[in-house]
Amino acid sequence: MENKYLKKRKWVILGAVLLVLTLIITGTYALWNYFKVGPNQQLVAGDIYMKYTEGSSTINIQNAMPTNTYDPSQVFEFTIEGKNTYTKPIWYEIVIKWGDEPVDRHTRIPDEFLRFRLTEQLPDGEEQEVIAEGKYDNFEDGKKIWVNKIAANQTDEITITYKLYMWVSNEMHLGSGDDAETSDMDMETWNRDAFASVKVSVNGDFEEKTLEEEQETPTTVVATEMLKAKLGTDGLIGIPTTCSEESCEPITDKSADKSTIREYRYSGETVNNYVYFNCSDSTSEQNSSNCETWRIIGIFKDDSENEHMKIVRNSVSSSSMVWNSSNNPSWTSSEVNTYLNGSYLTSLTSKAQNMIYEEAKWYLGKVTYEATTVNLYTQERSTSDYNPWTGKIGLMYPSDYGYSVDSSYWTTKTGISGFTSTVVGTSWLYKTANPAGEWFLSPSSYGSNYVALWGSSGRVYYYIASVYCGVRAAIYLKSTVQITGNNDGSLTAPYTLIS
Repeated sequence: MENKYLKKRKWVILGAVLLVLTLIITGTYALWNYFKVGPNQQLVAGDIYMKYTEGSSTINIQNAMPTNTYDPSQVFEFTIEGKNTYTKPIWYEIVIKWGDEPVDRHTRIPDEFLRFRLTEQLPDGEEQEVIAEGKYDNFEDGKKIWVNKIAANQTDEITITYKLYMWVSNEMHLGSGDDAETSDMDMETWNRDAFASVKVSVNGDFEEKTLEEEQETPTTVVATEMLKAKLGTDGLIGIPTTCSEESCEPITDKSADKSTIREYRYSGETVNNYVYFNCSDSTSEQNSSNCETWRIIGIFKDDSENEHMKIVRNSVSSSSMVWNSSNNPSWTSSEVNTYLNGSYLTSLTSKAQNMIYEEAKWYLGKVTYEATTVNLYTQERSTSDYNPWTGKIGLMYPSDYGYSVDSSYWTTKTGISGFTSTVVGTSWLYKTANPAGEWFLSPSSYGSNYVALWGSSGRVYYYIASVYCGVRAAIYLKSTVQITGNNDGSLTAPYTLIS
């Protein structure tokens, strides 16, 4: 059965919206004065207390629409202060529940469409993410979203500052006219009457508290957003916008300023970036028997700042073919291009073809032999020899392979003098290299009829366009493609995609 959200995504949403989201604090203040009698009938006293200090009590969002991420300017901040001179830790829990109904708004946005991000402020002022995208189907009577403790025998004041972000997920679909009846909410109600109001409380005592798996993770999310939330894990790193030959250190901190990340890539020998693709049209089930296994290269922005996942076959599409029998290294006249965007494209299932980003821009700058990965990336994007080509299926760039090795080698030359067996052994891509070599997308500056090649040794090389080499398809997916299910991207549980 087609997912109802996918049907609704086709609708056109019109009109300005006024939506007020309110986080209302419940100032829970816990104070215990505990007395006990010691072994010598001596009275022993200790102060055990925890204070909940409210910050700004309201988030107001005007002209809002459902979105796939939080607004960093719309944040509710609160601080927990505690001191515990007793021999037992104080456990506390952060709970959200329905807030009060505004005077002029009466239609509560369904809980399942609200998303929450919780961070803890570190001593250096940075934010450490605690909850990336919490989803709770029902918190009318309260839902525990986080637990922590103040350790025993704390004579110094403990201060912990949290920041809570709330937004309406773009899984919620609005309709008007004929579409209103089957939408999650009609536009008129959304404009006039919709609201979200959430109370936050902190409760504490000596009893150990657990989440008991109450925090729920969306089972279907935009693929790029889910993967970005895994920054620093599973081999996913951020390439800084300032990446240069002198400095190109990976970004792995989830709390990093995302504007400093040029793109996201998988780097290192062992990464969880497997994904099912080209799955059978006849069944909704995705497994190794009815899908191909591909790998995720990373996440890249188009000219409109939309983000697209780039994937590559885990093996070659064609074991051996010429780039161009007339030795022309131009991609637009390449026989590889004709094959990939002709017979190979039409061989893909309808499901797969519907996921492909049709307006992907493929750069065709010439690359030099014995360049570093950082330099290759710059050379590939040059337009001095060939203009970028727009289309569905291409090949990997040399830098796609270069960035797949451990980050310590990104400024190492990718040819014979640099990419030794030790270096290429740190690449997740190298394990699947074709012994006969594979074509890259980029023409080579070595000569007028040469194209960049991925050698069987794992080095970036070049060859004349009329020789036979392997071909491995690379594809950018639409920005709306989603990951569904609970697979973790490992070889035994590749991510599953829906369009």
